[in-house]
Amino acid sequence: MKKLLILILCCCMLTACGDGNGKNISEMPSVADGETGELITPDENDEEYNLGDYRYSHDGTKLYFNDDDYPKDLVLTLEKYFIAFAENDFEKFKSCLYPLYVDEMTAFLEENYSYGLEESFETQRQNLTVKAGDNFKITRLRLEKTDDDSEKMIQDFFTSFDETFEKNFYDTVKNDTDNFYHVTFYVMAENSENEEVLLLSGYEIVVAEKDGVYYTFG
Repeated sequence: MKKLLILILCCCMLTACGDGNGKNISEMPSVADGETGELITPDENDEEYNLGDYRYSHDGTKLYFNDDDYPKDLVLTLEKYFIAFAENDFEKFKSCLYPLYVDEMTAFLEENYSYGLEESFETQRQNLTVKAGDNFKITRLRLEKTDDDSEKMIQDFFTSFDETFEKNFYDTVKNDTDNFYHVTFYVMAENSENEEVLLLSGYEIVVAEKDGVYYTFG
């Protein structure tokens, strides 16, 4: 809750100043694709000091995460997932999803609603544009591990999928993957007016790891 409050206050402060996310391209370190930059600790006098340490991604997103909790590639997968919405790139979005989920959800949507996953993606994107407008850019991604993270929480996450697909989807995925990660995340974005807005706050997601590749679910 404290970190969420800090994010909201920072969002309001940056918007009020009219400075967008405060990024200066010339000051941004060069980061190779698929990598994250060196850890940056804001100066105590910096308006972003209370947000904590961060790393830049290749795309210029400020990433806030503890690498003891989450692997770099997991973080970059989630960044790619949200960038897909910002860029309206369905194929990029789809590449972040667990393949079996794609198959099962596509079949379910086509059978019950006569449309596919691409239309579902568009609906999710439109929900985000309500907050950030049609042209937005992901600026910050924070991942947090909570004290409540447990195998039960991961099982509970899959309950709706078990019911939707009418099968034990959780066990199938668990037996086919190497690891699960439960993630609480916050996302900020820059809108078309160069103002930074809080796009998503305190949402939960499960990420599956298989052979060093990370996948999301919906």
